[in-house]
This record gives sequence, structure tokens and C-alpha cells, in this order.
Amino acid sequence: MSRVFQGASTVAAILQGDLIERAAEAGMRSVFVGFETLDPENLRLHAKRQNLSRSYDDAIRRCHELGVMVNGSFVFGLDADGPDVFQRTVDWAVSRSVETATFHIMTPYPGTALHQRMTAEGRITETDWDLYDTRHVVYAPRSMTATQLVNGYWDAYRDFYRWPNIICGARGQETVGAATRHLLYAGGWKKFEPLWDRVIKAKRVGAMLPLLEQTLDAFGRARSSRSTPAASLAIGPIRSVTTTGVRYLSDTVRAQS
Repeated sequence: MSRVFQGASTVAAILQGDLIERAAEAGMRSVFVGFETLDPENLRLHAKRQNLSRSYDDAIRRCHELGVMVNGSFVFGLDADGPDVFQRTVDWAVSRSVETATFHIMTPYPGTALHQRMTAEGRITETDWDLYDTRHVVYAPRSMTATQLVNGYWDAYRDFYRWPNIICGARGQETVGAATRHLLYAGGWKKFEPLWDRVIKAKRVGAMLPLLEQTLDAFGRARSSRSTPAASLAIGPIRSVTTTGVRYLSDTVRAQS
């Protein structure tokens, strides 16, 4: 293809066959993976059977071995989620060196079985469809309050993108190149969000695509077994990040599409 790109996948698709290898060979440098929840009971309750009996660790490892970064997607507010779900999820993602994370508040969209069930249970609290954006609580959670859910959602974003956690995740990478990319990508997401908001509102996304592709391609090829382990690096405090903050762009576009 002579192009680099980001993709999206289920855990099952990453673990089965050679599709992920083919995607990496074709130029995929980052993949959005719907982990959704770390609780098997939540997966069963919400019919997310595609992730049951699958190893999240194996999926992350397979992506990283191919030089593909992981953008983990997690949903908060499922019926088995208590107030501890936010910190547990952040800690898990950091410990697995997930490069970037996208968090969502469970949203029972109109016309879905989830919305029908919650309506029957009297749990729908908001009918303003503009708030059905995975950032607002529009129903009564079962195992925490609505205030705990929305506050925990924002806390998870802040905690995951704190510099100590970014550095910790980078040090868990297997090579210097992967650790460097991790720092730049996650740091770029953290530091350049206001810039990309302005780019999108100005409808200048297309003009930024060459820069985005160059950033995705940096450090992006399959890892060499002879590479220097990232754990041997003495990674100190980071005070600035270069324009590789373009990582944030594609995720913002996807979230708004």
C-alpha cells in the first residue's frame, strides 16, 4: 500500500489466524482494541461473548511483537462495576504498556436491547439524545452512583495520562524504539489535545494527514530481538513533547465519527 494507517479490531480477531500480521505488513501501526471490561461477569451480562476465554495479555503481546501500538477501549458503568473499577482498569492498562486508552461511560442507545431493558427497569434518567455520547451518565447505574461514575470516568483519563504512568508504561516496552514511541505518543495525546480540537473545528484534518502518517511510521516496524530492552533505560521526568502529538488526531476523528 505504501501507506501507514490505524485500524480497529476485536481481541478474537487479533488472536485468530494471521490477519494481524497481514495488517502490520500492509502498514498498520496502531490498533483500537475493544477490551471493554476486565470483569468476565460484565461480559456475560452484556452479551460480549467475543472476548470470553480470550487472553487480553496475548492480544497485546502479539500486537507489540509486530510493532503495532495498542489503543485500548474500556467501558465504565456496566452492572457489575463498582467504584473501584476505574483505578483497577488504569493500573491494568499501564502494567501492560498499553500506549493509549479511550474510556467510555456505558450508553444505552435508543433502539438497542440495552435501552429497552433499562427502560423496562425504570433506569433511564435522560432523554436528551445529545447527551448520549459516552461522556455523560444517562441512566441509573446499578453498583455506584451517577456522580461516582462520571467522576471516575474523568479521573481514569487523568490518571492514565499522568507522566508517572506514561513513563511506567514506556519502561514496560521491550525495546528502546518502542519505549520512545510510547513516550511520544502518550505524551502527545496528553499535551496536544487542545491543538487537535482546533484543527478539527477548522476542518483542517486532511492537511495534517501526511504528518500523521509520518508519525505513525516512526519506530513502527516489527521489533528486532537484538534491540536494547527498554527496561534498561533510565527514563527520567519529561517536561515537553514534540509534534508527535498527532496521535491524538485520528482518535478524536474516530470518536466524533
